[in-house]
Amino acid sequence: MNDRVRLNIRKSILFIIIILLCIIWLVPIYFLILISLKSSKEFAVTSFWEYPQTFALFKNIRYVFIETKMLKPFLNSLLYAICGSAVAIFISSLAGYGLTKLKLKGAFPIFIIIWSGMIFPVQIYLIPLYKAYLTLNLYNTKIGMLLIYVALIIPFCVFVFRNFFLTIPDDYIEAAKIDGCSNFQIYYRILLPNSFAPMAILALFQGSFIWNDLILGMVLAGSDSVRPVMNALALLNAVYSGKNIPAVMTGNLLSGLPIIIAYLLLQKYFIQGLKLQAAGE
Repeated sequence: MNDRVRLNIRKSILFIIIILLCIIWLVPIYFLILISLKSSKEFAVTSFWEYPQTFALFKNIRYVFIETKMLKPFLNSLLYAICGSAVAIFISSLAGYGLTKLKLKGAFPIFIIIWSGMIFPVQIYLIPLYKAYLTLNLYNTKIGMLLIYVALIIPFCVFVFRNFFLTIPDDYIEAAKIDGCSNFQIYYRILLPNSFAPMAILALFQGSFIWNDLILGMVLAGSDSVRPVMNALALLNAVYSGKNIPAVMTGNLLSGLPIIIAYLLLQKYFIQGLKLQAAGE
């Protein structure tokens, strides 16, 4: 058996393994969609895997958003994910630019201090954070939720932007200064237009982190007007799992759609960002 045949066999085995893993990953999603299409009455009298005889998806969506009052937390999480990611990316891009291109004294120690925010798990902050939010009247406020989300994701964003800006030659910066550009003009005319790939990957990763957060919402939010979607989904599963299973499955389905849509829309830039991140490391 020559090397070419062995290579083809290995590729075939790897291809089969990938297909099996995809099937294993897609089977729960298939049943999630299948149950979401059924009404609660039909689900009660049919088998788990039977196809629905009626199309009750829109009825279930209305039930989830209106009857269980999940619409407000859903919109809250959209606000937190979009605004939190955007603010953190903007601040981190400025920090990455300053740490790499402005020749600041002590730039590396400053970076290490910022990066150290990634070391400790968020659980150790919860008690002092809760007490501080009560003292500052930030508990159960949207501003308070946005502040903690931005603070938690900035260290990783700075790490990515620093690595990316280090790959941009300093000759570009010097040429722009000769042409009369200020430091801020260099930032938004040269660096930002070339940074869409890392911004896209950060928006996906950090937006997903904010969207999927459960613990901060449990500790720092106490009402539907502030509570993020994952906390509302946990309450939905706890209260309605024995009453309306299709509605619960529909809630789970809706909670995953924004992240899936974001990944599909930014897939091209997501792959580019991964390559740039690997090159920076």
